[in-house]
Amino acid sequence: MRETLHFIVPPPKGEITVAVVYNPAVTGSVQEAQQISKAFSDTSQGVDIVMHAFPVSLDGLNRSTFAAVVSANGAGTPTLKNALSSHHAVCVTGHLDQVESGSCQIYLTSRPTVDIRLNQDATDAADVHFATAFRIMVRTL
Repeated sequence: MRETLHFIVPPPKGEITVAVVYNPAVTGSVQEAQQISKAFSDTSQGVDIVMHAFPVSLDGLNRSTFAAVVSANGAGTPTLKNALSSHHAVCVTGHLDQVESGSCQIYLTSRPTVDIRLNQDATDAADVHFATAFRIMVRTL
């Protein structure tokens, strides 16, 4: 996530709040969000960015303050898409269906190989802009 944030134009600096969004109606979504949030607490320090992640349900997302989102299984809904647009926030997920549907902007996985995909329409809707170097590295949907 930190590496992705460096490619946003202009790149954020300082403390960044990351909402790890889950859908309580989907089995395993809460647990996935908790695992992701814990991983952030273990590795959130960077040179110019410090990330603070917190799990939040889809219902609580619009009442939260955040600069970026990680979307757990089942959270890729119109509620998420609308929140990203209103907050002008970037969204990263390991669930390709969410990026294909436009609910989240970036699909990222490293298993079995690195695969990064960007939904251009979703980034435009959230008014998030990426540097050319990032666009060269990703597959645009």
